Amino acid sequence: MPETPNAGRYPWVVCFTSLLLVFFGQGAMFVLNVELKPIAEDMGWPRELPSLGYTAAFFGAGIGALYFGPLSERLGMGNVALIGALSIGSGTFLAGYVETPGQLMLVFGVLIGLLGNACMFAPLMAHVMRWFDRNRGLALGIATAGQSVGGAIWPYVITWLDGTVGWRDTFHIYGLLCFTIMVPLTMVLRRPAPSAASAGPRKATPDGRAFGLPGGVATGVLCAAIVGCCIPMSIPLVHLKAYGTDLGLAPQAAAAALSMALFASLTSRILGGMLADRIGGLKTLLIGSIIQCAMLAVISQAREMWTLYAACIVFGLGYGGIIGMYAYLVREYFPPAGATRRIAWIFLFGTIGMAAGGWLGGRLFDATGSYEAAFLAGSAINTVQLAIIFTLLIRARPAARLAPA
Repeated sequence: MPETPNAGRYPWVVCFTSLLLVFFGQGAMFVLNVELKPIAEDMGWPRELPSLGYTAAFFGAGIGALYFGPLSERLGMGNVALIGALSIGSGTFLAGYVETPGQLMLVFGVLIGLLGNACMFAPLMAHVMRWFDRNRGLALGIATAGQSVGGAIWPYVITWLDGTVGWRDTFHIYGLLCFTIMVPLTMVLRRPAPSAASAGPRKATPDGRAFGLPGGVATGVLCAAIVGCCIPMSIPLVHLKAYGTDLGLAPQAAAAALSMALFASLTSRILGGMLADRIGGLKTLLIGSIIQCAMLAVISQAREMWTLYAACIVFGLGYGGIIGMYAYLVREYFPPAGATRRIAWIFLFGTIGMAAGGWLGGRLFDATGSYEAAFLAGSAINTVQLAIIFTLLIRARPAARLAPA
């Protein structure tokens, strides 16, 4: 008998397995974030160079998802996730041997990005949603929470490892962890997902329009919006630890600022998903984006530890549920057919935004000698995204919205 969404316990097994895979897959980026300053100092590089490794990884992941997302529907999510697990493990292990900026870009851009996380985040989000008709927002929030759980844990672990064995062996140890844990987890995802038709509890409008716009135009608008929220989102995620040490905090105390933001985002991912099931994805996205925009401005002016910590916690409560909402909107306003490819395109632009933000933060620091300009620039960019989402919210009211079957 064909699988159906919400049948038995297996959909939740898929959900929590996806959380763990995202936890380790995205964790490779947190290793680089925490080691950004030690790498720059050890290699004699400006901070812009290791920031470009983050940029390369996100850009590679976005490009690769355009291929691996649809491929996961043909080969199965388990096989595609296995490719990603092997690539991330290899990439992080080899990162411990880099000697030049080009080598760092190659390892992070190709192995960790193009062949690694390209097989993880966007394909896994589309895969999870195919298993759920009910509680889709909650399931999506749990799966994406792997980023937040990683952010709450990895900065402490990586900072401790760096102080114990140095940044090179920290990468080696992380790579071995990925091989040991991620590869077996991919075996759980070998069961075929429900078909796109059976996984779609909402019906498209007869002409395929969304937000009162042609489907392709609506997708393009969401691509622009995700760039506008990911650039400001990635600036603190990449540079918070370095910013904290520049303010005079000890490395562990500076890493705690990043951990607090990401731990708070864990709460907002779960609650945001539940909220989206009640009030819709657009309103939930707007609320999170407003909080993120405001807190970036506050962080730019923080000069004391507790002020920074408080701002980071509220920032995490805002940004946590934002990214998952774009996948939610695809299932809320667009036909089920082609959802995986549409999500891949939107997440490609999200990775472009994350990549640009990581680079921009380092570039503005090198140009000004502080991070204040970077955080304020992020807040300004965020206001553009807010205008886009608010416009979609207005257009969605009179538009023929997809209704539950």
